[in-house]
Amino acid sequence: MLRKALLFSALISVHFANQVQAQDVALLSPTKILKLIPNRIQRFQQTNDPKALQMKVGTLTYTLCERNFNDGNRTVKILLFDFKEASIMYTQATRKWNNQLTIESDSLVDRSVIIRNCMGWESFNKRNQTSQLFLGIRDRFLLTMTGEKMEPGELRKILDEFSLDEFPK
Repeated sequence: MLRKALLFSALISVHFANQVQAQDVALLSPTKILKLIPNRIQRFQQTNDPKALQMKVGTLTYTLCERNFNDGNRTVKILLFDFKEASIMYTQATRKWNNQLTIESDSLVDRSVIIRNCMGWESFNKRNQTSQLFLGIRDRFLLTMTGEKMEPGELRKILDEFSLDEFPK
């Protein structure tokens, strides 16, 4: 009798453990992915209501969210994609980072970066002071940040407000 109770308990434990793991790896809902982007950035105000939605393109499904902030004449646009069920899209978005050459000129900087164990790409147009940061997170999330009137270091500083370790696998 004790063996049956222990076996039953073990089966229940495995069942619930598998459910928790499945929840961790499932495509995030629009509400859950939005929670991964900070709703406040130091010295910036959110400019409008955040947007989050789930998209289906053929057999591929992904989740996308957007938050926008400003600080006087500087703006930051943050987009976060969950490509858990669209890995081909993640691969296409990130594949150039390993092979593309770094460019640094009087007007442009384009280079690969590794930030907090995440591979990415940053770009800076010196003439109009526009920065972009693209970051692949856990081989499934793509974070894009665009800053107007901002240098790349300022976008990296904003990235410090993200809890990248809390992103699901």
